[in-house]
Amino acid sequence: MNREETHQEQTAEEGERLHAICARQAVYDLKLLLKQHALFDPKRPLITTSDALHPPSPSYHNHQPSVKIPTTLTRLAPSSVSEDHGAILPINHTSFDLPQDLIHPASALVAGFQWIPESHHDTSRKQQSASPLIRAVNAFFDPQTAAGLLSELPKWELYDQFALFQPNAFLSARFSDLLLGPRRREFFATVAAEFRVSHVARKGLIERDDVSRRPRLEPLHGEFGRSEEEFQRAGDRNKFEDVFWTGTGFPTAQGVVRYVWAPSETMYSRGNSPEKRRIAGLSNVAGSVVVDMCCGIGFFVFPYLLAGAAQVIGCEISPWAVEGLRRGAIANGVSYQILEPKAADDLTYIMTPSAARLLIFPGRNELAVPIYRHRATHVNLGLLPSSLEFLPQAVQALRPQGGWLHIHGELAVPGGPSGRLVGAQRWAAKLQQLVLRHRRQSATVVDIHWIKSIGPAKVHLVVELHVGSEQTSQ
Repeated sequence: MNREETHQEQTAEEGERLHAICARQAVYDLKLLLKQHALFDPKRPLITTSDALHPPSPSYHNHQPSVKIPTTLTRLAPSSVSEDHGAILPINHTSFDLPQDLIHPASALVAGFQWIPESHHDTSRKQQSASPLIRAVNAFFDPQTAAGLLSELPKWELYDQFALFQPNAFLSARFSDLLLGPRRREFFATVAAEFRVSHVARKGLIERDDVSRRPRLEPLHGEFGRSEEEFQRAGDRNKFEDVFWTGTGFPTAQGVVRYVWAPSETMYSRGNSPEKRRIAGLSNVAGSVVVDMCCGIGFFVFPYLLAGAAQVIGCEISPWAVEGLRRGAIANGVSYQILEPKAADDLTYIMTPSAARLLIFPGRNELAVPIYRHRATHVNLGLLPSSLEFLPQAVQALRPQGGWLHIHGELAVPGGPSGRLVGAQRWAAKLQQLVLRHRRQSATVVDIHWIKSIGPAKVHLVVELHVGSEQTSQ
């Protein structure tokens, strides 16, 4: 062995890498935060342990096995045993330095940090693949079969007691042949056991013209409850208690938002994460009234409240989403009131002030115009693929002196990055002209926010408009 090889071996043995420790359910969000700050090391394996977090991660209530995520921060191992050797360290420990804008959102996810030797290779049961799906496949199939399936393993999303797989998950010819008869049920029971969840499902495709955005979920393990059609036939008044509900914590720099929903009846989207974080960080929301025209389970309602909104008025037609919004308000400690749609034209009812920070209107937003007219500083139009039909009432919702519109849309943008920008600018100009038709003196594009790509030539974006005061009558 030459000198260079000896030096490399000693460096590997003496070096230590900082790992962030969190609950399994927090891995996705914490990895995302670390990636945003160039602190995640994708070349190193995640380490999962059978030990529960003590104390539990702040955002996740259950005592779960922990996962150690490798960062890019390294150091030479101390020549003697130091006080931080092998210890679980707080986020502000002096042995490492994290960016200030990472500390607050990460605090809601991590249980601590630990320096782990680079040469550490524990192959015991307590340190194994961090992928519960790989563990399930290895446990269920013989080694040769399991090895052949690794390239076909799908992505998943993990929530409270719920693992959700992509629409094409486990549908390949190989998986189909291996999961015939009772083996299918046994396999997904193994998957549930490794994920430590009670329910497993495969995503369906949401119909484009379904304004209530109902998922077409395929249950794979666990009882999800009766379908909406069955509830309608039975006339069950307690239908909300007869289905499976899940939830998740969403970290922002301002704090963690909790979302609650029934996955068989309503959707949850991870793809709008950048917009949720942007809304939570808006500096011109504090003390104002916000109207969310199609609020769902509160995707943007709770970030607006986190940004300091005095009150959010949320309109939603799906009773399942309304119930999820109500449960989310409780989970986030937000006072709420469910309005009576039939009383929207009652002047006394409309003028009676409410101390609740969240007013929920369970019906079509145009029916709530008397409630929110001229009250909002910000109006959110988040329905996809388009919210344009709600633009007239959105302008009515703005205060006479003006405010901001946040308009979501899906846009076909062929031609690469340059075509995308041109297409978005044209759409923004169209929105400006539509707003000006509703007797406003100005409509200025503040910014165009790119949320995510939808296929090779379509994007989800948000146009932020500042709308001026109303035109005076001549």
